[in-house]
Amino acid sequence: MAVATVLLTGLLTTSTTGPAPVVTSESSPTATGEKSDKLPAYLQGYRQGQLLCPAGALTGKVSVAIIDPMMATTDAPGDCTLTDMKAANPDTQFLAYLNVGAMRPWEHWNGIFQNSCADMGEARSAKFAVTTENPDVATTPAGHAGYPDFSYLTVADLSPAYAEACAETVHRILTTDAERGITDAPPARFDGIFLDDTALSPAHGQDMVDIGQWGPWADDDAYGRAMIDVVTRIDADLKESMGTDVPVAMNLGLYPAWRNQVDLAVELAATGAVDFALREHSIADSEGRPFSAERLHEESAAFRTITAAGLPIVQHDYSVSLRQLSPSAYDRGLAIDGTAACLQDDSADRERVVAAADRRRTLDHRLTLGNVLLNRTPETATMTAALGQAEPTCQDNAWDDDRHWEEVTRASVDTADPQVTALTSAVTASAYPIAAPFHDNGVLVTKLSDGSVLAINHNADTRKVSAFSTQITVPGRSAAVG
Repeated sequence: MAVATVLLTGLLTTSTTGPAPVVTSESSPTATGEKSDKLPAYLQGYRQGQLLCPAGALTGKVSVAIIDPMMATTDAPGDCTLTDMKAANPDTQFLAYLNVGAMRPWEHWNGIFQNSCADMGEARSAKFAVTTENPDVATTPAGHAGYPDFSYLTVADLSPAYAEACAETVHRILTTDAERGITDAPPARFDGIFLDDTALSPAHGQDMVDIGQWGPWADDDAYGRAMIDVVTRIDADLKESMGTDVPVAMNLGLYPAWRNQVDLAVELAATGAVDFALREHSIADSEGRPFSAERLHEESAAFRTITAAGLPIVQHDYSVSLRQLSPSAYDRGLAIDGTAACLQDDSADRERVVAAADRRRTLDHRLTLGNVLLNRTPETATMTAALGQAEPTCQDNAWDDDRHWEEVTRASVDTADPQVTALTSAVTASAYPIAAPFHDNGVLVTKLSDGSVLAINHNADTRKVSAFSTQITVPGRSAAVG
């Protein structure tokens, strides 16, 4: 874990005590004492990182960028590389994505810039795989435990030897210059690492409480403790091999309603190994289906507990995908049919569908930002949000751009939206509620520490509120400050 500055919420400090932990290394591109008005971004898969190329849609708009290691290569002609990105985004910290919970075959044309700890294309990596006689566990073509619907992923055994292999992979990534891209920018390297599939139980429908024991772990909690051990070993090995602390972040998988998992997350926080934990799906599921009030309450309590323990939670919601649906399918509060075909350039009513989806994306992001502000306390002001972005499922990538889907380098959220700007400013200024929330016209209202009034509308229709001598109009399923 790095101990120099806080980049996530814009609250920069050199303190290493108290409830607000630190997240960047001494080599961070952001100098201590500066203020950041930007949010982190989780840019997935091949080429979403290109949003940060010179003149890219998100260039200069992100504090921490999580991107695939292949962004350091010239894998596709004309694409910029990490070298260009860092020159174009001098205040952005770049974390390389690495899957820890599962392994896959390496793509050797990317050199050492791999996103898997071990190469399942090599027989020797099978020593880290898991075998089981439990018939309810998904298996890969090779007969190892895997993830349902992801046959190319092999579940890792989370052994100390595996943790060492992960640390060695990360060390190679962090100590190797990115390939030269499209500019004459000086050589550059990743600043830190982002660990994915770091759940505190097997998850993916394969929790032992549901299907019975499997693998080398006695139960789900034993799996969680093994994962914590892997993460802390990676951090310790990196500190030793790099001679300094480097940023380590993770995608935290847990069930907020399960107290045992929250307790495990608190144990992880106490190690000081992780700088922040991304939490996918904070207000809705992967198809945009709103969470219940009970689910939101459970998450709020869990996020506060974990953040107060020293592990800041970064709430992340994916923007809805563009699919061949009617514009009204993107109305507030409706789930998006994930089985519908992806929207193409020549799809019927394309312009109206895109306009409806774009509005939905921006309002969804406003709700995520409002949810973060509502959940905060003075002790949990480091809790923040990531900038929303659609998954690359329905976007053109280098190998399938003949499908004429949405450009992968198109930003999903309108960062120039006045309320996105205002809510982001409140989040990055570490604002939190100073008055007990109450309902006005069915809208949740509170006053924030920065003097503004926060209104969160979970209804589908637009509502007007008047509170604290302030009048605010809030579209359905969104938030606003005034």
